[in-house]
Amino acid sequence: MEIIIALLTAALAGLVTYRLWPLPAGQFDDRVAAGFEAPAPDRRPLYRELLAGLAPLARYTPAGWARAIAGQVYWCQLTGKWAGWSAAEVSALHLALLIAGALAGLLVARDNAALAAGYALAGPLLLNLIYLRAPARRVRRQLAAELPEFVSILAAEAASETTLQEALTRLARGRGVCAAWFQQALRLAVGRSLFTEGGQPGALALEARASGERDLITLARTLDNVKRRGTGTRELLAQTARDTAARFTGEAQLRAEKVGSEIILPMILFFFLPYIVVILSVLAGPLLTGGLF
Repeated sequence: MEIIIALLTAALAGLVTYRLWPLPAGQFDDRVAAGFEAPAPDRRPLYRELLAGLAPLARYTPAGWARAIAGQVYWCQLTGKWAGWSAAEVSALHLALLIAGALAGLLVARDNAALAAGYALAGPLLLNLIYLRAPARRVRRQLAAELPEFVSILAAEAASETTLQEALTRLARGRGVCAAWFQQALRLAVGRSLFTEGGQPGALALEARASGERDLITLARTLDNVKRRGTGTRELLAQTARDTAARFTGEAQLRAEKVGSEIILPMILFFFLPYIVVILSVLAGPLLTGGLF
């Protein structure tokens, strides 16, 4: 009896609420129609629309610089940075900063060509070093650190009667740069084969070439060979993991040996020279006024 009374009370409350605040006509039809409509494309900010006007000039970027910028954008986008930007847009942004710096140099240091050139080059160089080159280098090092473990887990997955594509799909759901890269390769594989078949390069091979990373290119070739042979999966992948780990360890040791020589110049510029300037400025006052002796 209590349940019936509660249901009647709820129905009465709903009826009163609907009478007081009725829904507009066609509310449900509009919501259903909106569910089937394609989402409207996001409008780009005004400054990106203005960069489109520099796209024709950005085409004349030297080939080496264009390839370097494209590679940096590729690795930055792997972690969500510069999302939606193309390499041409980033090149146009470099060009816009170059033009703005050149105009500032002409206004501030019109009679000093070297200083004007410094104003022109400062913006593109700082943009590239801080927001492109450094993040891309960190992402590549993180991938090199994660890749041996990723390949080892892939070998264990493949050895447990799991197909290679299923193992890759499962591991790509994890976290990290390695998983993000394989997610990108799997998205590229929609409508095509993930592995090389019949002389046609697969999505893994194409994505590895686009990355330009030697370890990824080697891994893509190894996976193509494993898929083609169908045997020896665990042994080949385990050997690939060992080789990748050995290369990463060797590169880390080389970077550690270079740290001493690389920090000498920053130490001189930011510690030794300011120290000398402070000492000389303290001594210069009494020397110039004759109060020291």
